[in-house]
Amino acid sequence: MPSKSTKKRTAPKTEGAERETSRRGRATAAKLIEFASKELDRVGPAKFDIDSVLRESKVSKGSLYHHFGSKNGLLVAVETHQFTKYLTDQNTLLRNLVETCQSAGAFLTLITAVIKLSGSPEGYDLRKKRIRAIVVAQYDKKLAELVKTAQIEDSNYLAETLQIAKDRGWLMPDVDVLATSYWIQGLFIGHIMLDITGINDLDDAWNDVGIKALRSSINA
Repeated sequence: MPSKSTKKRTAPKTEGAERETSRRGRATAAKLIEFASKELDRVGPAKFDIDSVLRESKVSKGSLYHHFGSKNGLLVAVETHQFTKYLTDQNTLLRNLVETCQSAGAFLTLITAVIKLSGSPEGYDLRKKRIRAIVVAQYDKKLAELVKTAQIEDSNYLAETLQIAKDRGWLMPDVDVLATSYWIQGLFIGHIMLDITGINDLDDAWNDVGIKALRSSINA
């Protein structure tokens, strides 16, 4: 009579275990971004020391490559995180200001200030980081998903803010708030064309073109 197999059967992974693994993975990636962000702010991209990041965060090099693919991948993820945080902070501030606006004229003044700020020379480093993240993400699926998700979330939030103005009658009825949201962000990114030429004399003219274009959509 043949003996029964003593080989243990491996229990299928439960849904709870999969969620826990996913949670730990996100926590590890977040920790790497946190410590890498501190290192980047401290020494800049040229002197960025990945070994210092791993040592301080107590995360293995294997985890780094698993989540970000390379040192460059981590750098781009950090810059994307920093840029997204900047956008989130600015979007939150803009939402609060729009909610407290009392008229279409005040809304026009606010949007004019936003466009001038987005096209300012002070945003040069932020524009460079955003462009670099977009370029690198074309060759890295994980980073592409990160950039895509952040872009959609921030664009939708800005569109919701513009919808508040539209509901109050400050934007024309036919204005597509989501398209306008992307267009306003495009002004910020597009300014890189002036940045790389160094023609700073056109900064004000660039802002004026954007303001005039948006002015036609504001009911003031």
